[in-house]
Amino acid sequence: MTVEQHEKPYRERMFSLVADPELKAMETRYEPYLDIHAIEDVLEGCDIIQAPLGEVPTGKLIWKEGYDLPLELKRDIINLYNKHFIDQEAG
Repeated sequence: MTVEQHEKPYRERMFSLVADPELKAMETRYEPYLDIHAIEDVLEGCDIIQAPLGEVPTGKLIWKEGYDLPLELKRDIINLYNKHFIDQEAG
């Protein structure tokens, strides 16, 4: 497999995560918290980086330092990440 073939699933998964209506719903749900803490979007407190070639899942969720996100928001981010990076691995 070429590097591009390994990267394609990551890019597709990130695109589907960002386009997921659940992400927009999270933005609306947590808007008061985001406004109070001057956070632009719910994913600002984390990164989803591409995993090294050949690793499954193809992306890794990493929490950024300096953000004290509510547990409910973290849970929702993890569920969204799992939906696009973990649950699709079997399919």
